[in-house]
Amino acid sequence: MPKVQLVVMLASITYFSTIDAGISALYGGIIGLINTALIDRHTNKQIKDITISAQAGVGMMAISVIMRMAIVVSLTLIGYFSFGLNAEALIISLVSGLISFLLDKVLQK
Repeated sequence: MPKVQLVVMLASITYFSTIDAGISALYGGIIGLINTALIDRHTNKQIKDITISAQAGVGMMAISVIMRMAIVVSLTLIGYFSFGLNAEALIISLVSGLISFLLDKVLQK
C-alpha cells in the first residue's frame, strides 16, 4: 500500500483551499494511484513468470511504460479539457504523487 503517496495526495488536496482546486488535486492524485497500481501489476506479472527471457522482460517493460504514459497523459487531458479542472492543482498533485511513489519504494527497501 503506497502510504507516503496517500499522505502526500491528502496534503495536496488540503493545500488548495477552494473546492474546485481540491477536486482537481484529488483527480491528479487518483491518476497517480492508477499509475502506481499499473506499475505493481506489471511488476508482479514479471515476478510470477520466471520462465521469460531477458529480451521478453525488456519488451514487457517497454510496453508497460508506453501504456502507463498514454493513460496518464490521456486522463490528464480529459480532466483539463472535458471536466474543466484547475490545471495547476491537477499537475501539482499528480507530480507530487509520482515523486512520493518513488519515496515509498525507497522506504520499503
